[in-house]
Amino acid sequence: MRSAALVLACLLAASGAEAAEQHVYMSTQGPSCVDQSRRYEGAWSCRGPAGYAADFSDEGNMAAVALRPPGRLEKVIAYVFRGSGRVFGDIVDWRIVDGTPTAAVLRIWRAEPQADGAQVQIQELAVFKVTLAESCRVASIDARQPAANEAARRLAGEILSMPCSEPRSRDLDARGSLIGPRRAGSVTRMAPR
Repeated sequence: MRSAALVLACLLAASGAEAAEQHVYMSTQGPSCVDQSRRYEGAWSCRGPAGYAADFSDEGNMAAVALRPPGRLEKVIAYVFRGSGRVFGDIVDWRIVDGTPTAAVLRIWRAEPQADGAQVQIQELAVFKVTLAESCRVASIDARQPAANEAARRLAGEILSMPCSEPRSRDLDARGSLIGPRRAGSVTRMAPR
């Protein structure tokens, strides 16, 4: 009887741990979004979970995303980049812990200048840290590599221990080891401020 109670307690604890963390997928366009465009800039805001919002802007050359906590009207940009192609993916994958967003993953397309002046289109999964105080990009993962979504989710699970950072970056492989110049299949973590 005692062992049955112990097994039941373990099962309940495990199900509680699963319930404490979840992923919520929210659209980056459509009826849950409000158009805020101006003459030369496409801008819109989309509802997120728990009163959060994701704000997007694309002026044709530069794009930006901001992740706002409930009640905050000011848009503090989490990431600015040179957009390319589709620019933003269709969904934001919000990581929720105990009812509060802690991370978000967004597929983006950006232009990366080459030494010869040409630009290459890069498709990435941008991983953002989300807190009441700030939101920032912490890492980017090459979206074309095998298991990119799983790698982004793994990073989102570790994000609370990562500092927000400035635009300098270093490239890491999927295990977190430092590698040389950026190559396909790499993960870019932002260097601490």
